[in-house]
Amino acid sequence: MRIIDFHTHLDRHWLGQPLPTAEAMVAAMDRFDVEASCVFTVMGFYGNCESHNEALVTETDRYPDRLIPFATVDPKDGPAAAEELEQRLSDARFRGVKLHPWLQAFAPSMLKETMTGLLRVAARHDAPVIFHDGTPPYCTTFQVAEVARWVPEATIILGHAGLADYVDAAAQLIRDVPNLYACFCGPRGGDLLHLVATGGADKVLFGSDFGAATWELLAERIDDVVEAGLTAAEAEQVFYGNAARLLQRRGGC
Repeated sequence: MRIIDFHTHLDRHWLGQPLPTAEAMVAAMDRFDVEASCVFTVMGFYGNCESHNEALVTETDRYPDRLIPFATVDPKDGPAAAEELEQRLSDARFRGVKLHPWLQAFAPSMLKETMTGLLRVAARHDAPVIFHDGTPPYCTTFQVAEVARWVPEATIILGHAGLADYVDAAAQLIRDVPNLYACFCGPRGGDLLHLVATGGADKVLFGSDFGAATWELLAERIDDVVEAGLTAAEAEQVFYGNAARLLQRRGGC
């Protein structure tokens, strides 16, 4: 089974603890037959997005066929955020965008003009935008879905498919909002069947959050999909097909 991990992190440290290196990440990917991983910063969500975007692309350049960098910007920076995003997405190495309203401390509805501008930049570059979701007060699944409605031409992904409390909402929202997808990264293993049955197998992607923790998390998240009871065709879409399709819009995979 081919696998693209749509939700990982690559950074030096977080919460005072060192994180897996690029070498360790690729070694774990090899161990579990993961072809490629979309990688995001961690510390860049706390500030200085520009330098963290630079650091991320420098690290992923060492494994260009395996590690796919996603840029981040701080919407609180207003027009400067749009300029930074335009610069990053003009670089073909950056294949998407990650925003984290909870850690970045912004409510999308309070920055609607800036958020709309950012999503339009991403849409022009065919770059998917993945949001942390499932965490009140700034990024419930409903709030992220509302952002998707603002710019229908943008591809928006619920980064955690609702986590524990919003899975049912996530399933219904990806069904009802055409440009909204869910990354199965965090809910209980048994929730995957519900997401696929309600939202459609073509709307769910696999993600592990590896990098924010060690290789054991990657193994657990893969096992959740393998043991979920999906058909072979559904599992192929979740593990690989949907991610490949979204990334190909941006320049291949």
